[in-house]
Amino acid sequence: MKKTLVYAATCLATMVFLYGCSSGENSEKQKDSPKGAKKELVVWDWTDPYKKELAGPMEIVLDQYKKDNPDVELKIEQINNDNMRTKLLAAVSANNLPDVAYLDGQWLSEFKDVGILADLTPFMTDWSGKTDFPKAVWDSVTFDGHTFGVPGDGDVRTLLYRKDLLAKAGYSNPPKTWSELVEVAKKIQKVGAAEGIEYGFALNGGNSEHTSMRSLPYIWDLGGDFIDAQGQPALNSEPVLKTVQFLSDLVSQYKVAPPDSYLKTKREVAASIIGGQTAMAIVGSWEWRSDANFLAQANLKDKLGSAPIPVPDGVDPAKAATAVGYGTWVIFKDSDAKQAGWNWIEKVTSAQHEINIFKDGTGNMPMRLSAYKDPVFTSDPIFSSFVDTIPNARSRPKTNNYELLSQSYRDAIQKVLSGKQKSEDALKEAQDKVKASWK
Repeated sequence: MKKTLVYAATCLATMVFLYGCSSGENSEKQKDSPKGAKKELVVWDWTDPYKKELAGPMEIVLDQYKKDNPDVELKIEQINNDNMRTKLLAAVSANNLPDVAYLDGQWLSEFKDVGILADLTPFMTDWSGKTDFPKAVWDSVTFDGHTFGVPGDGDVRTLLYRKDLLAKAGYSNPPKTWSELVEVAKKIQKVGAAEGIEYGFALNGGNSEHTSMRSLPYIWDLGGDFIDAQGQPALNSEPVLKTVQFLSDLVSQYKVAPPDSYLKTKREVAASIIGGQTAMAIVGSWEWRSDANFLAQANLKDKLGSAPIPVPDGVDPAKAATAVGYGTWVIFKDSDAKQAGWNWIEKVTSAQHEINIFKDGTGNMPMRLSAYKDPVFTSDPIFSSFVDTIPNARSRPKTNNYELLSQSYRDAIQKVLSGKQKSEDALKEAQDKVKASWK
């Protein structure tokens, strides 16, 4: 998959030139059809919402859209998210883009700069939805006051912990700071050893995007990011250095995380929780009811809790950041069915649709703030913890170079956690590598 993304990034840079040379001022594609025929709307969407076990909410949207737009022939192509970027790049080259697509949010800046996305600002005039998102989330789809996408459902990250072991160790509340995390993890290792607990904290340090997403909240809490205020790489900045050193200390100094954490992806982290080898971890909201499906594990029934991610000492725990991921709906500039496309986006990003998605058991979180008025989000303390994090949710940095930044950061993390390099050296190397390839 990573080779595909690197190749796609190279292709995208090339497309900036090719598209600009070939499109012209009046290159809008025309879908000629007989008078009175329906207007065709081609939508490329992720596959999962249409799976049999998840299809209920999408069926509602499809029925409503067809009823409210009888003059539109809706054609949906279901594409795996891993393949979406590659297919879009090929479609740019072939001048055969769909009208609407659901992109991973981290790609929006790149595709916007290619010049293929429609400016959705005209649709914002009378749309109240634009004020129904967390500020940081809405900021991620706006560029110089213009809107190029609308966020769909997504996810947040919180601290999963074993309530039973926490109580056995003498704690009534989960850790809120780094020092508390270390203290609690050490005690849990002692009281849980008899039942198989080997480590107090499972650390995601493998070569996976989840490693970056579970590190960024710490970096944000410290006032940093992967890029600085001028949009330049900042992988060896103080907040990143402090974060990497803390993660390294969890393994080598405090010994509350496994020595092979540099190999652990979210799958291995979840398995260690389910298998009873570890007692705490940063996990995604979707993992509770899908993917790892923590809530369905009989051996963990009534034993798990969820809380905001512990913050560096000196940071207000009430402001604990979390990383939020989500897809983004876009309309392509050359589409001649923009209004029909906008009508689709309105329905598929409605608060009720996102409530239905969550109720259907996917674990996907609404990005619409009004959705959280539904009782389903206060029906369980675990779900409530997701809601508590939303005001402090942030998306990945808005840059065309995110893939380069994230991969370089993960390379550094793996070198540090495996003991091959010191934090300072690994991050300086990562920073130099990024700067040499910066676009």
